[in-house]
Amino acid sequence: MVKYDPLIERSAARQARRMQVMFPLMRLLFVNSPRLRFATKKIAKPTTITIPTRHGAISALVYSPTPADIQAQLAAGHRPPVHLITHGGGFILKTPKQEDNVAEYLASEVGCYVVIPDYDAAPAVRFPVEEEESYDAFRWIHEHGNEQGWDQDRVTVGGASAGGKLALNVALMAIDDGYYVPLAVSSEYGAADMSMPDEARTSAKKNPIVGNGLMTLIRKTYFVGADLTTPLASPALHPRLAELPPTLIETAELDTLKHESNALAAKLTRLGAEVTHREFAGVDHAFTHAKPVEVAREAITMIGDHLKKAYARAI
Repeated sequence: MVKYDPLIERSAARQARRMQVMFPLMRLLFVNSPRLRFATKKIAKPTTITIPTRHGAISALVYSPTPADIQAQLAAGHRPPVHLITHGGGFILKTPKQEDNVAEYLASEVGCYVVIPDYDAAPAVRFPVEEEESYDAFRWIHEHGNEQGWDQDRVTVGGASAGGKLALNVALMAIDDGYYVPLAVSSEYGAADMSMPDEARTSAKKNPIVGNGLMTLIRKTYFVGADLTTPLASPALHPRLAELPPTLIETAELDTLKHESNALAAKLTRLGAEVTHREFAGVDHAFTHAKPVEVAREAITMIGDHLKKAYARAI
């Protein structure tokens, strides 16, 4: 039986379900090129684990470094670190496998484990379930990572699009709780301020990937009934941004979400936070998963370098 949150109108819920059904085909046709896989070592297919959250158990994919890299790190006196990816998908798609090329690269070139939770999404749930499940997954990694053979004291978090917002949420929720804070955060073409009006989300491109129609659907499904000015909905409005760990923000010239993330990067700079910001010219949303290849390579390499620096600091 198809599950819908009762507060989500059926017409919007059905539209979201169609999006979920169509996305795997769209991914196969447009964003699944083998040329976008930059790992230089053979990474095994991910395993699946179960992570408990306050909303129930969720599954997660785990990508592992090569056995040789694991042994080398153990010989050096430490276990491999962990990167939590909160995947994108407009708060609607349940496709952690879409981060496959990024996860393989990080496992290969950084030598970290990569965990990608399959959090619940609209129209089955609404705000703030995704934020809470992502945060609970982060806490579970920090508290149980050693049992998995991971270094639970060297954990980072990042994500693309909706996942970029969720990654920021995870770090800020940890700060609010006085909990262990991830060593670094990354946001690739991420949402940051859901309260921003659609008129401010402009693009020089005639039909940008994230248009007003998608934003309307997101508000009618995942964020229905939510106050978008709260920090949990819009992390760019959080009062403790200056306490974020080193943060990488990648944006795209033609992406309608660039304005809120560019503004966040500028705000972090003013606050004295450690932030690296790069806007990639001539590309739209999802540039880590689509051609041009060199843009995707550079963007993913930047993520890897960001994490390497954070992990090295913590040894």
